[in-house]
Amino acid sequence: MSSLDKKTKNVNSNDMDLNKKDAVLAAARSTFLRYGYKRVTMKDLAEAAGISRPALYLAFSSKEEVFKGVYEHWLKETLAEIEERIASLKTADEKLRAAFEHWSVRPFEMMLASSEAAELLECTFGFAQDSVKQGYRSFEKLLVPVLKSHVMFQTSKMKISAEKTAHVLSSAVRGFKSSAKDAAALRSMIKDLLMLAVGD
Repeated sequence: MSSLDKKTKNVNSNDMDLNKKDAVLAAARSTFLRYGYKRVTMKDLAEAAGISRPALYLAFSSKEEVFKGVYEHWLKETLAEIEERIASLKTADEKLRAAFEHWSVRPFEMMLASSEAAELLECTFGFAQDSVKQGYRSFEKLLVPVLKSHVMFQTSKMKISAEKTAHVLSSAVRGFKSSAKDAAALRSMIKDLLMLAVGD
């Protein structure tokens, strides 16, 4: 077998591994959303994915790793949706509202409807905190160019940087979820926050 053939075989093998992991994560997501983290076992996850437990352990070393993978996959999907959505809008105000609608309001609606969804989307487990922090950092990075395009920043009326503003907005909205009674209330609080932070 030539070196090129060996490389091709390795690439195909890696693609298969990625496809298998994606299938496991999709099945795991449904399982966690239905039963919650604590009630689910590696056996349940293997059965949901249609593979053996040994095969599951080849892809993921523990239930914690699977759960973290599901959360990170959700993050990646959500951030991609936000990026696509804000690219289609014209004004900074529209972009900011759309970003928070996808990042905060939609998951909040899911969490109100299901405690299992809250467990996954809030992801308060210690083993996943690095992923949660990275998710918020990535979201804030999406906000920075939007904020910089806002008239308040372009006219130098802002006393703090776009980076700090993004962090304050993200952190504030994270706290709003604990006091908002429903999605409409959360949406209204976000609207008020954006008016206070960057004006109309």
